[in-house]
Amino acid sequence: MTCPRCQAQSRDGARFCEQCGARLSTTCPSCNAETAPGSRFCGACGTPLAGAAPTPARFGDPQSYTPKHLADKILTARTHLEGERKLVSVLFADVKGSMELLADRDPEEARKLLDPVLERMMEAVHRYEGTVNQVMGDGIMALFGAPVAHEDHAVRACHAALRMQETVGWYADELRRSQGIDVQIRVGLNSGEVVVRAIDSDLHMDYSAIGQTTHLAARMEQLARPGSALMTKDTLRLAEGYIEVRPLGPVPVRGLAETVEVFEIVRAGAVRSRLQAAAARGLTPFVGRDAELVRLRQTLEKAQASQGQIVAVAGEPGVGKSRLFWEFTHSHRTHGWLVLESSPVSYGKMNSYLPVSELLKTYFGIGDHDDGRRIREKVTGKLLTLDESLRTTIPVFLSLLDVPMDDSEWQEPDPRERRRRTLDALKRLLLRESQVQPLLVIFENLNWVDSETQVFLDSLVESLPAARILLMVNYRPEYTHGWSGKSYYTQFRMDPLQPESAEELLRALLGSEPTLQPLKQLLVTQTEGNPFFLEECAQSLVETGALAGERGQYKLAKAVETLQMPPTVQAVLASRIDRLQPEDKRLLQAASVIGKDVSFALLGAIADLSDEALRSGLMRLQAAEFVYETSLFPTLEYTFKHALTHDVAARGAAGSPRHSWRGMGQGGELSPPGRRQGRLAREQPGGGGASRAGAAGAHPPAGGPRQARAGHRHPARAPPAAPAARPPARGAPALQGS
Repeated sequence: MTCPRCQAQSRDGARFCEQCGARLSTTCPSCNAETAPGSRFCGACGTPLAGAAPTPARFGDPQSYTPKHLADKILTARTHLEGERKLVSVLFADVKGSMELLADRDPEEARKLLDPVLERMMEAVHRYEGTVNQVMGDGIMALFGAPVAHEDHAVRACHAALRMQETVGWYADELRRSQGIDVQIRVGLNSGEVVVRAIDSDLHMDYSAIGQTTHLAARMEQLARPGSALMTKDTLRLAEGYIEVRPLGPVPVRGLAETVEVFEIVRAGAVRSRLQAAAARGLTPFVGRDAELVRLRQTLEKAQASQGQIVAVAGEPGVGKSRLFWEFTHSHRTHGWLVLESSPVSYGKMNSYLPVSELLKTYFGIGDHDDGRRIREKVTGKLLTLDESLRTTIPVFLSLLDVPMDDSEWQEPDPRERRRRTLDALKRLLLRESQVQPLLVIFENLNWVDSETQVFLDSLVESLPAARILLMVNYRPEYTHGWSGKSYYTQFRMDPLQPESAEELLRALLGSEPTLQPLKQLLVTQTEGNPFFLEECAQSLVETGALAGERGQYKLAKAVETLQMPPTVQAVLASRIDRLQPEDKRLLQAASVIGKDVSFALLGAIADLSDEALRSGLMRLQAAEFVYETSLFPTLEYTFKHALTHDVAARGAAGSPRHSWRGMGQGGELSPPGRRQGRLAREQPGGGGASRAGAAGAHPPAGGPRQARAGHRHPARAPPAAPAARPPARGAPALQGS
């Protein structure tokens, strides 16, 4: 029997779906007899079942309702996504009581009522770059984080749930006034893992849920009151701080032996970044960044002397770029400066000038509850107080703040002229304000910036040299710009903490209990000193009960044999990997199959690439800071920058039909194409022929001998016939994906 909600097959006679928990039979609105899915008439009384709301044909093809930019992204990479494990948030939404609502209506009339609801549900999902995986007659199922990974998939899903409740509420108000009909939806969320099995050319996706990922999301929807959205603790763990919730306590769930903690989504929180979420919990000590603070102070002094400056900080996720800016702006050195800051959000690239709008809200003092009239008063008053000549820019700022206007000159200008006026108004405002007081303008996470904001920044940079403005920006390694040739430009990169600084951070987090020292050493080794990864891994140990006590005074509560990778860390790394070009992503996954340390020859044999293509791919992965070169002689070797990155890449490839990769035979034995056997043999230590290659390590241990020497301990991924890597020291835990 096929479930009408998730399309999973259940045993004959089952009353509920064995995958999502949905009821497999419906009830006749006339006689209350049970009816089978898809029935058009009641088998007991003959009543038409049009109210079952069959899925309309126009929603049957995902390509018809998936935005083009999202469809292109999926189709471009679909062959490389199939078989991957993805950490996702699943959303179910439906119209409560749709059968009763539509029972006496003609099917065409019923669709006129329900289709606008489905459209609003899907708009909310696509707004936050989720994918609608299934459209039922009166609801949808959507995934965030698959097929394309997002590091904030749970936050996106929560925002989508709030958005659809809001927009369907507006539609329900119209129906209530015009037809006296009350329409309400209920939404359920859960987070977990799925394996993407196949993606068809029409965007239909076949996937397999791991554990209760889908089932719990469906049960949350069924438990939700009309007009509400519920989520599990797993989703809250990933969205905590970003979303305000109301705990409902433990709730029994059909099919599970234990109760489930349930939370109702109340509203979006004030938090917009990971740093703000961390600040709400209490910031950890800021360590190991004295040199970076000195460089920021030097540029500040130049800008204060009317020598405008740009300072750019580059670094991988979690190294502390935002924390560095926070510490600097909250120091005594910025007293007397007007600080204006903004940060693009990962799902905001399709919204022009979104970071600029947020910065203007800070400047004009605009609150969330200010209406159009109040915003107009604040903008007009502030601008005219600053300079009467800025009166002509008022329509520009009102437009950027989404305030309706009657200015005919501004409503329909040429797009190029509109952009020119926008850039001119923004620059005039900042330059004029800098004559009154020095300005510290901050744009974070430029790797997520939209194209119009990028044009504004490029224009502002040209106007800085004689202004009292310090423009501070940060971004991840993949972002590029054209400012590096400016004499007033300073750039530096932030690396993970040095071991002694990482130890100091862990001492503040965990305490000084001597029995914790081996665990601390392992955490530093596995995270390579990345502060965010350190904090999340430590928090995970507390949540799983491995550590007992309170912050700064923990003790080991139980033996730790394995460390579970926090889903927050896994999501960040998986998202970075997904943003690689498909061929580079495939190469990274092929390398992960070998181990943390990768032989150039063995990688070439597995990936089946020419030497030139392989070197080019590895150079791109080095530039993106996924791997780096560690040895030229006697063999060329690379290693993953992070043990965690290696684990996530290997985990993503684990379910793939390519898991054996080209050149890997049954049991993992290496059978490289003939043209590779010679190269592999020549690059083995000591040279020799094919027999030498076989004796010298065609089956290396996971990570190879260098990994054992470096102390990175992972679950063995080598073929059974491989020589065993050095076992971990007694009591030393290994890090595994969750």
